[in-house]
Amino acid sequence: MDSATLLGLAGIGGTLLGTAVGAGGTLGAARVTSRGQADVEDQKARRQTYGACATVLLARRDAAIALLETFPEDSFDPGAVQTLLRNLDEQRDGVARAVGAVAVEGPDAVAQSAEYAARAIEVLAGRLRDWVASVVGGADREELVRSQMRYARDDQREVQHEVDDFTGECRKVLHPAESGRPRRRRLPRR
Repeated sequence: MDSATLLGLAGIGGTLLGTAVGAGGTLGAARVTSRGQADVEDQKARRQTYGACATVLLARRDAAIALLETFPEDSFDPGAVQTLLRNLDEQRDGVARAVGAVAVEGPDAVAQSAEYAARAIEVLAGRLRDWVASVVGGADREELVRSQMRYARDDQREVQHEVDDFTGECRKVLHPAESGRPRRRRLPRR
């Protein structure tokens, strides 16, 4: 082979090598982009799952507190209270579904905090269910409030703590860069 042929073959080989390296780089970039897109989709699914769970937990928490607040009122209406209790109980299945979705989605810290929040709300709901049954059964509402309100307020604080913990765990997963920052905490109202 003469030098011109060798030079031509070297040029062709260089072109082929350059094409192979370029294609490998393109495939690598595509893999990184694909992985990044999958991470974005996972984050989006988690955000929706966590958001749905937070929404039903907050709604049930608010329904329980609304029912609790009717007991000390002078204008206590047993019929209205039973309606509020039905509303509270009707939300139970939605909470169970949402907590189940979070349990599947994970991670464990978020799933456990969702379960704890749901359980804390259910404890308060159970107390309120007992109160409604007692008052409808003829118990003295004022005596019930006087003797039991402290325990209900403890349950209410526990509910608030557990719901806050759940939303905090969600934020740690959804916004990991912010999880190392100190959070300003407000003092609870008395």
